[in-house]
Amino acid sequence: MLKKLLQSLAFVGALTVTALAGGIQLMPSTAPFNEPSQTVATWNAFVYLNGASGPYTAGAAPTGVALPSIGVFCTATGATPQTCNGQRGVITTNSLATAASTAANFVINDSLITANNACTATIGNTTSAGTPTIAQVVTGAGTITVNIANVATAAALNNTVNINFSCYVN
Repeated sequence: MLKKLLQSLAFVGALTVTALAGGIQLMPSTAPFNEPSQTVATWNAFVYLNGASGPYTAGAAPTGVALPSIGVFCTATGATPQTCNGQRGVITTNSLATAASTAANFVINDSLITANNACTATIGNTTSAGTPTIAQVVTGAGTITVNIANVATAAALNNTVNINFSCYVN
């Protein structure tokens, strides 16, 4: 019984090694692929190198077969609402003044979003007093509403906040 189990495990291990060594290209590690601003282009290049057909344009989704792309990235800065048409992005708010233990909505107009999309958001860089956190993310037709709560008990927000968002667009 133990002998058959060990033989089965050896067979599965051999299949796994064969599958993993089946010609998957390495992620490019030279400029411009290793620059932080080139992450989307790098992943799309990786997908293209591993089986996409058709022409490849840096930063564009591969064509030819239904392969995943990690999507369009956008940025915007200013007061609510801001327009940022992408699946992922960073919004730098204006200087927020949300009082301690309260919350406020920040609206992102995004033509790629519908009410059926799932979006997440996180707080990125901030030098603000207070403690900003994402309380809720709600999608609607062309909008993402991010509820930013200041969970500090005494200090109000007093500076800009980066909102990082990512949406699954189906």
